[in-house]
Amino acid sequence: MVDHKNLFKYLIIGVLLVMAATVAIRWPRLRNHLGAPLPSAKEIASDALMTLVGVHQTATKEGKVQWELDADSAQLETENGRMILTGPRVDFIMADGGQIHLTARKGVLNTRTNDMTARGEVRLRNDQYELQTDNLKYQHKERVLNSKTPVRVIGPSLDLRADRMTYNLEENRAYFDGRVEGNLNAGFDF
Repeated sequence: MVDHKNLFKYLIIGVLLVMAATVAIRWPRLRNHLGAPLPSAKEIASDALMTLVGVHQTATKEGKVQWELDADSAQLETENGRMILTGPRVDFIMADGGQIHLTARKGVLNTRTNDMTARGEVRLRNDQYELQTDNLKYQHKERVLNSKTPVRVIGPSLDLRADRMTYNLEENRAYFDGRVEGNLNAGFDF
């Protein structure tokens, strides 16, 4: 006579073993398919209330998207309303529909004001120019980007360096301060 209890137990164990073997075989392929390995929680954990991997956030003002942020990871600190970002990428939306793309190694987003700070290999690009600096601050209410560290702007017709820079996103104008020097190519149009 067949013992149904043992048969059921062996059947369950067999199904679990097949599932475990399938996961073990497919796991490396799945990780390669997803791209670079994500940092483990242990690698990025701190005193933060919460650690998030693969963050996306959008800021709007009067129904219009002002910027979209993606980051590799973020640590949320609720007591001061800060989000500590690793690998932030921000697309600032201009009034004419154009975009300014920001990348950096690290960043901090104030979740209450939407102000941001980016540091470490900061790059700011549009369709013509790239700005390079070490630190950059964004003031959301004014829609202004500030760098109090040296900046370099590279484009098809110029290579400019300055000690400091303010970029007004509403006006689409950059103001340079301190020692400003650069090269303008002959094809530069005023």
